[in-house]
Amino acid sequence: MLEELARRGRRAAEQADAGTRSLAALHVLDTLGCVVAGASHPLAAQLARFVADTGVPGELCTPALAGRHALRTTVWAEAVLAHADEYDALHPAAAVVPAAVVVPAALAVADREGRPGRTVVDAVISGYEVVVEAGLRFGGPRLYGAAWWPTAAFGALGSAAAAAVLLDLDREETTAALGLAAAGLGGLLSADELGAGHYLLAGRAAADGAEAAHLARAGARASRTLLDGPATAALGRSAAPASPEAEPHLNGCVFKAYPCARPLHAALDALEALSVRGLPVATARRIEILLPEALLRFVTADRTPAGPTEAAASAVFAVAAWLHGAAADVGFFRGTLPPGVPEVVLGHAPELDAHLPDRWGARVSVDLADGQRVEKEVLGGGGDAARTLPGEAVTAKFLRAVGTEEGDPVWAGWIGHCLALDTVPDIGHLRHTLCTLLRR
Repeated sequence: MLEELARRGRRAAEQADAGTRSLAALHVLDTLGCVVAGASHPLAAQLARFVADTGVPGELCTPALAGRHALRTTVWAEAVLAHADEYDALHPAAAVVPAAVVVPAALAVADREGRPGRTVVDAVISGYEVVVEAGLRFGGPRLYGAAWWPTAAFGALGSAAAAAVLLDLDREETTAALGLAAAGLGGLLSADELGAGHYLLAGRAAADGAEAAHLARAGARASRTLLDGPATAALGRSAAPASPEAEPHLNGCVFKAYPCARPLHAALDALEALSVRGLPVATARRIEILLPEALLRFVTADRTPAGPTEAAASAVFAVAAWLHGAAADVGFFRGTLPPGVPEVVLGHAPELDAHLPDRWGARVSVDLADGQRVEKEVLGGGGDAARTLPGEAVTAKFLRAVGTEEGDPVWAGWIGHCLALDTVPDIGHLRHTLCTLLRR
């Protein structure tokens, strides 16, 4: 399977059309916006203190940390902060967040190696292809039921595939890089609170993958069968047959509309749909959210979460953010729950289980103040899909993250260069300019 993934990742980049390549650049913009937003998350201060005590100085600047840092630290910090607000792009059927693990590795390795934007686009497409395909073949969200987090389990494969492109590894070396990355397969899903431990897993996966590619370039090798027998034993399920290669998996990824756990997005879309119908949802006395069983593993109905990471997984906070018109505001999830939020309960809708992994559905029942009960079901991935953001909304999301408004000529110029990534001659200059703009 590692050999198949190595071949598939390269083929996806080679065959990507102009639309896919433009979409890859948009994923880079969105992920960098998530990193910038994450840099004000309380977890960022903990990373900075850790790096100050133990970090190794390096040559790379990053929007995640002040100063310059080594490659591993840079990739690790950006991957952690890209996912810290639960705002990074996702592939629903594979249940992985490829953006957080692939984009930081691709940008940092390209910066260090002096590679152009076109190669970064290749790397992003290839990395997404590998991590998504691995997630799909091993069951995606069904792994949650066995306490595995798919992004942690397979993230290093995506990072390694991206770095392999940028290091110009051949197929043999790329397979070795994936083998070295697969050797560390793991990542348990938290059973109570997420805390820093959950988000650090994304950082470790991204950094381990980039390191694996460098080791492969140096001649290191690993077993080619780690995803055949050993992974089957560890994960408790065999890999499914390869998925069709009709188009790159990057095209199946979605940009998140809300900075909270993805299973709650369909529920918020259901509330929005009820509101559009003219129903007074804001006066609700009680809101019940029913989800597929596997997706209940990493959401809660906690009214007093331990911190922002737990708040992002709380259905109560997500509903409160929607009721206050702040569903897209990362800052809301970092504060305290405002008064007057109705009772919010979570439950299981068995009929939604059958739609996984392709559709992450939710059924919402709202008890209104007048005693009326109204219901709405949303099935992500179908005609009633939980929405993904269009390009202009992704750009607006980035502008919010950097703290400016549309029309700022300096930021408009930088965004234009990022979205035309195929034409950027030096990715290091693009990254350095971003860091300078953020700290001016």
